[in-house]
Amino acid sequence: MSQTGHERPGQTGHPAQPGRPAPQAEPSAPGPENPAPDTPPVTLELLTLLAAGVADLALDQLRQSAERAQGVLRRSDLRDLLTDGVVELRKRGELATRRSGAGAENHLETMARRAAERVAGEGHPRA
Repeated sequence: MSQTGHERPGQTGHPAQPGRPAPQAEPSAPGPENPAPDTPPVTLELLTLLAAGVADLALDQLRQSAERAQGVLRRSDLRDLLTDGVVELRKRGELATRRSGAGAENHLETMARRAAERVAGEGHPRA
């Protein structure tokens, strides 16, 4: 018996009374039907504040980007900077096409062709 003098069927240490079904276990995960007791309700004020925070963050990022762009445009070596950028992009494009295999021969075919040319150059008949 408990301190109140009443037995609670289905609890640990207390057997269920015969003829009475055992109590159902409470759902452990909060869901739409059973919200968590510690979570505050989502209000219109909270949603408004979150949207204002996101907008402020986006505007701050745009402002910083515009300041960087103005700094680049004021450079005296802008022509050289653009030329270097174009060269760098072309090199990156070449590496990317080689990596993907677009426009390049198969490596094994190239090696086989070189080996055949070397053998033919030495005067040995082809196998």
